[in-house]
Amino acid sequence: MTGQCILCGKCMEVCPLLRATNREELAPRAKSELCRVLEASPGELSEIDAARLAGLCLGCGRCAEICPQGVDVPALVAGLRGAHPNFKSWLWKTWLTRAKQLWAPGSAAARLVPEAFHIGNLGPMLKMLAGMSGGSGLEPFAEIGRFPDTWRGERMLLFAGCTANYVQSRWLAAALKLLDGLGVEVLPGDFTCCGSGLKCAGFADEGADMAARNVAVWRAAGRPKVVTFCTSCLAGLRAYDGCFEDEAEQEKWRESQFPLSRILHHADFMISDNVPEKLGYHHPCHAGKADPDRDLLAGVLGGRLVAATDRQCCGFGGVMRLAAPGATDPVNRECWDALQGAEVVLTGCSACLAQLSATAPEGVKVGHWLEIMK
Repeated sequence: MTGQCILCGKCMEVCPLLRATNREELAPRAKSELCRVLEASPGELSEIDAARLAGLCLGCGRCAEICPQGVDVPALVAGLRGAHPNFKSWLWKTWLTRAKQLWAPGSAAARLVPEAFHIGNLGPMLKMLAGMSGGSGLEPFAEIGRFPDTWRGERMLLFAGCTANYVQSRWLAAALKLLDGLGVEVLPGDFTCCGSGLKCAGFADEGADMAARNVAVWRAAGRPKVVTFCTSCLAGLRAYDGCFEDEAEQEKWRESQFPLSRILHHADFMISDNVPEKLGYHHPCHAGKADPDRDLLAGVLGGRLVAATDRQCCGFGGVMRLAAPGATDPVNRECWDALQGAEVVLTGCSACLAQLSATAPEGVKVGHWLEIMK
């Protein structure tokens, strides 16, 4: 894959890290060239330097989406990370693989740390951890007056994701209530993490194990539709490879993935008087060009949706949040510049929400769009 790069520079036009920092060595093209050099001469860099450079990628995937040669730089970087692991990548792996045991108590403990100890890189990390459980959340103001009959009687699996399962139970409750209103029968299924965060961090084997387990759950349920409400989870599920019986089953899996917002598009919404006057929407990088969450909210909120991101990344970056948090700050500032004027910011990605909650300006609330549903 590294040999396919022709240095055309199209990736540089869409990379949020390059745009925010003006550091060309952080561009996808530079990372592709780095991987090519290391492939030819593995000893060219020390372990420490290779691990440091591997950390400097947000993994947003915008470069892979636009590359005319099909070069997937985040995948190349993931391979580099896997070849040069360090303590921070191990910490990230532990955080993801033990989410059930660590996330709830970790978020609760972070909320107890006094502001005086929120210094340096520790401050944003503590705020992000505290924000995972969302505090009191948003006050709901949208209610469905009439559900469409399109999905009535449909049997589906619900992939809730780690955040909803372990620290944001209100999202799961809201999703189940909406699916019940739609007349959908939610099938039992013991899904695990989508594995995308591990894959991006270089832990390919662990990510592949999670993918195989989730596909087995879907297969045992009769290969039904799978509905989810986290954009990053949806992208991770659609990217599964190597764990299917054949290409036909793999295509069936991809076709089975549905965002919850898409099946709500023909519902009739009623807005109560407590709706904020000015709302913003953050477009997650992994939503790609099409974003059914944004389409749904634009229809529901109309002119109240006064700000939205498009090219801007929240700056979360997965393992990069641990490896080089300072490099993500300019990216995050660009995101908030685009959302200026909003009292409440909504998104459909759990990772983006954690990052935006940790960095929100004074007086601005952040929440998943499910939180506005009565």
